[in-house]
Amino acid sequence: MNTFYHGDCLFVLKHDIDPESIDLIYLDPPFFTGKIQKGKWRPDAMEVSFEDSKQFWKEKGIATHAPNWLKHIAVKQPDFASYLYYMTERLEGCHKALAKTGTLYLHCDWRASHYLKMALDELFGYNNFLNEIVWCYEDIGGRAANYFKRKHDVIFAYQKSNDRIFHIQYKPLSASTIKRYEKYFDANGQLTYQHLKDTNPGVFKKLKGIPDDLSLVWLDINKGQPLSDWWADISAIRAGFDESTGYPTQKPVALLERIIKASSNENDLVLDPFCGCGTAIIAAHKLNRRWIGIDINKSAYEVTKGREVQVPLGMQQEFASAKYISRDISEVATLNPNDFERWVNEFYKATKPMPDKGVDGIMQDGTLIQTKTHLIKYPVLSEFITNAKLHPNAPKPVKGIIVVSQVGFDDGARQRKFEIETIEDIEVILTTPQEMLKVESI
Repeated sequence: MNTFYHGDCLFVLKHDIDPESIDLIYLDPPFFTGKIQKGKWRPDAMEVSFEDSKQFWKEKGIATHAPNWLKHIAVKQPDFASYLYYMTERLEGCHKALAKTGTLYLHCDWRASHYLKMALDELFGYNNFLNEIVWCYEDIGGRAANYFKRKHDVIFAYQKSNDRIFHIQYKPLSASTIKRYEKYFDANGQLTYQHLKDTNPGVFKKLKGIPDDLSLVWLDINKGQPLSDWWADISAIRAGFDESTGYPTQKPVALLERIIKASSNENDLVLDPFCGCGTAIIAAHKLNRRWIGIDINKSAYEVTKGREVQVPLGMQQEFASAKYISRDISEVATLNPNDFERWVNEFYKATKPMPDKGVDGIMQDGTLIQTKTHLIKYPVLSEFITNAKLHPNAPKPVKGIIVVSQVGFDDGARQRKFEIETIEDIEVILTTPQEMLKVESI
């Protein structure tokens, strides 16, 4: 089912997405813009103070785990190194989630592109690099006094293996191009090097850069010309465009449609781990692909959901019924008891027994779950272990229980846990959403 996750994509990639289950990943992560605002990550800028960066560098153990080139950067630029390590962890998660036939597209700009390519080369392997796509978006506004205006982004494409999916995309031919070469097209409407060599050897000799495969299509009167890695035919989003949401990092749907058509088939699963205003989701839905979107900001979901009108009318109901799952601690902390119970069961892939008889959920391995929104004390565990052993759907004997509290546990609850584990040989896990949603390295 199409799903939007609110939370850090590192956690979602680790906890919620099966290895090698994703057919196509497109990510447009925060660019390293140099904007500073202590303790906050925003979709349009990786924002963290210099002191926070040094602490991040120390606490994450980067001095031990980071590659040597990244350690070198950290000596003078811990803020930039922290950004690169943050991205490397999440790219590693993407690599694990990507199917063997899948492709990853990373959208970035001049600030960090060369460094991110080093990380990608290390994760995917240098030989699995496919393209450095340059997306140009010329405009008429503004000027740069000391350098050429920077009006392009870079999109790196990497394969998981040589078995990847790929469909050639074409750029439509202009009327003048068709008219110019019309007499050279064959009966099928194609102008191939072989056809040109056979029928017009004089013209053929004037052409340069002829590929070894003479049957390669050069021009097709119906499809157009095979695209190169230089894309200047798709405009950036501007105010007043029909698809504009006002989101600061919004990319055009046409850009994502091109990528999705090239590297996936209908019903394939597309993932955007930094989905922002949801352009990749919109494009995937329009093209009959399944999708997963992740963003650390709740506003991303709200903006994305508001774009329902941008998908075809017959697809809008399915788009609106997409699943929403929170992996954000501040949101989970405010859930009412019933919603909290449902959230915990979803987290552990557990089902609620009917009737519950004092048991809120049963996991696939038989572990029984109890949830509370208040502080848990000794009597709560005593009552739950009794209910667990008597429940008709519980495995006999009970091997394990999980007790989840929104608030926490007192010393009496911890004493009861010790007694149950020692006397009855039943594993007892006491946990909170803070512990459950702790973001750790892949």
